[in-house]
Amino acid sequence: MSVLSPQEVLALVPQQRPMRFVDSLLEIDEEHILGGYTWTAEDCLGYRPDGKLVPPFKLIEMAAQIGSVSWCIWLMSQEIPIEEIQQLVGFFTEIQRGEFLNPVHAGDRLLCQATLDNDGYFRKNKLLTSVEMQFDGGPKDGETVFTGMISGMWVPKE
Repeated sequence: MSVLSPQEVLALVPQQRPMRFVDSLLEIDEEHILGGYTWTAEDCLGYRPDGKLVPPFKLIEMAAQIGSVSWCIWLMSQEIPIEEIQQLVGFFTEIQRGEFLNPVHAGDRLLCQATLDNDGYFRKNKLLTSVEMQFDGGPKDGETVFTGMISGMWVPKE
């Protein structure tokens, strides 16, 4: 089939603002994906009175958008035409062993890497990955924010 660039994959990610938590895809291949997002004050609204803390469920959504949605689009593009992928819809299906290690605030930039690790797999439009999110830049550069296993699947829209 075709090898999509990170920009082409990002263009196919269905989530949009205000629920899109990936602004760059830096690396994609058969072994891993690496993407990033810079959190905004808007992303934090309504969770805490000070409006500065990123809700943990949005961190999980970021991990799913990079480690499941984006990577699955790329992996599927190796097997089926883009036109067929556009007729599918992705679902986040499970999180395992999720662990939050540091709080994230508006202005923080995170990188999320997903791999198949020992337990992961990609088959029949289903993907199970090991994800790790870390701060990118600033005094916490490289500190881990979240780790876990996430899974998702793609099915026909109708």
